[in-house]
This record gives sequence, C-alpha cells and structure tokens, in this order.
Amino acid sequence: TWVNRWNMKFVRIPAGEFTAGSSVSETERSTNETPHRVRITKPFWLGATHVTVGQFAAFAKASNYRTAAEREGWAYGAWNERAKKWNRLDGGSWKNPGFPQGDEHPVVCINWHDAAAFCDWLSAQEGRKYRLPTEAEWEYTCRAGKSTAYPWGDNPDAGQGWANCSDATAKAEFTLFPAFTWSDGYLHTAPVATFRPNAWGVYDAVGNALQWCGDWFGDYPAGPGVDPQGAAEGKERVLRGGAFIYGPSRCRCAFRGRNSPDFRNFYVGFRVLLVDDEPKHSAP
Repeated sequence: TWVNRWNMKFVRIPAGEFTAGSSVSETERSTNETPHRVRITKPFWLGATHVTVGQFAAFAKASNYRTAAEREGWAYGAWNERAKKWNRLDGGSWKNPGFPQGDEHPVVCINWHDAAAFCDWLSAQEGRKYRLPTEAEWEYTCRAGKSTAYPWGDNPDAGQGWANCSDATAKAEFTLFPAFTWSDGYLHTAPVATFRPNAWGVYDAVGNALQWCGDWFGDYPAGPGVDPQGAAEGKERVLRGGAFIYGPSRCRCAFRGRNSPDFRNFYVGFRVLLVDDEPKHSAP
C-alpha cells in the first residue's frame, strides 16, 4: 500500500484476467450481467477505501469547490414507500446527508461531476493522473481473483463482518430492497475500513456507499474485452458496489447500477484510481 499527502491509502492492483458478469446460475443476477472474459493489461493503484468526508472536506476547502447539491440546495434522501420515489432533502449535501457522519465515513450526496472534479483537482495537486475506475477495473478489484457472487463467497448469509449493507436492523427503514439476515451494527454509513478487506486489501468492496465509475452505462460486449472503457456515449454513468440500503441482490460483485451523472443521494459516493505510470517503482 501507499499513502499520498492527503492521507489517502492506495493498493496496487496487478494486471490480469477475469470473468466479468455473472453465471446464469447465480441467484439474484440481472440479464445485463452477461459473463465475458476481460483482460486488464496494466497494473494500477486503487483507493483502499472510499473517499472520506475528511478528504473531501480538504478538497472543498483548498479549491473552494461547491457540489451540485450545495449549489442547488438539495439532495435525495430516504425512499418514500408510499409515493414510490426518493424524498428530496432540502439543504441536503455531503455536509448534511440526513444522518450523522464523521470524517472517516465515506462522503455521500456526491454526483458524478463532483467525483470527477475531485480527481482533476487531485491530479493537479499531485502531478499524477487520478481518475474514477472503469467498470471493468472496479469489478476486477472487487473480485480479487475470485469468481463468487460476493467477496466472501456465494452464501449471502455468510457476509457478517464483511460489509455494511441493509441488514436485520435496517430492513424496517430501508424497505425498497430485501435485506441480509445478519446485523452489521450500522443503520447508515460506517467509518471506512471498519469491515474485513477483500483478498487484495480493498475495504468496502461492496456495501457502505455506492461508487461512481468512469464509464457510460451500456450493454456488455458479446465477446472478450481488453481494458474496456464502457459505452462510447450514454445518459447514465455506472455505479458499482452496493450500499448500506442494499441487500443481497445489489451487493453482489456483478451488480451493475447506473444513474444520471447529476444524481446525488445519501448512499452514493466514490473511490479513486491512480494510474500506475511508473511501474518500475514499488510505490508512486
């Protein structure tokens, strides 16, 4: 691992191949998860955790950046079961997501443009290329050499201690998605690195907060791919990794979320990728 001067920890991910998507026998799979081989040709560094509230606060202070939620005065909050839509939280933003957070929690209420702006700023500060991961890079890292439905295996009931998801405690509040059977101790976000990392040292590979990827959302290719970049254009950006409001179906490694790049909600955050342009060094 390596830590930059903004106290962001990165894990070096090796080049390699994996099968993206899910097998037809995987429980809760979606039809847009067509399995196909993907080759990642270059190693890269990925944030070991989500970008935290404290890290985003440092960026906002240094750059005078204001998110879309701050400029427009609202973000989406909890699901309204009666109206079948997300409630608008007046005054909602990463500073006020509608529940208490500390500096070590994943920053939320972030739209795709906010996440991209953070990466651009960090690149300028560090003189190196930071960006959002592609969907393929994200899933490759999430799986960490495994082909199971979840980072811990195929049994959703065995996930206690691995992830902050909709659980036995949260199911009364987050009714939109069926919950896991275990309890993780958190109703909303948890401090990053609270739960067990995957085999490559990445925390909250699933759960805690949904994560923006760089790609436009589109159908998977029919055959194998090499460093795929996603659709050439689109209306929605990819979101991966599940969240504290999601249960077994949406906290799988293969689950493909997506939404407008303007979307900001109380369960949406991001992590960043550092391009490994100096592979001869053991750390950037």
